[in-house]
Amino acid sequence: MSNEKKKPDDHLEAVFKTVIDEARNNPAFAKRIQAALAGKGEGKAKPRVPQHSETPHTPDVHAVNILRQHGEQMLRGRLSNLRTKADLLAVAKRSGLRLTGTAAKKNASRPDIIDGIVIAAHHYDSQREAAEG
Repeated sequence: MSNEKKKPDDHLEAVFKTVIDEARNNPAFAKRIQAALAGKGEGKAKPRVPQHSETPHTPDVHAVNILRQHGEQMLRGRLSNLRTKADLLAVAKRSGLRLTGTAAKKNASRPDIIDGIVIAAHHYDSQREAAEG
């Protein structure tokens, strides 16, 4: 290990690097930083609402690919293994599916969401085949 002590400038550099990295990945944050630097900042950061896809344990499941490669039963099985509605909704979002009917309602049950994902995956697949066909 090095016996060098960190200079205060090293800490400041790390802070700025963190801010720059976040601004690159978060457009809303970048706008707030620009406004603050221009003297137009509100003074308080708005709380960030996490998206379903931001959960740290979001499963890496693509519904359309599973349906195409393994069929509906396999897709239903994989979806049934997911424990939370948030995970199911994250799969739908990650798969580019738009849920409709009872699956799209705020109080939809897990079975409703699973059915909605399967229906949407079938619809997506049939539309894709028609476009290629």
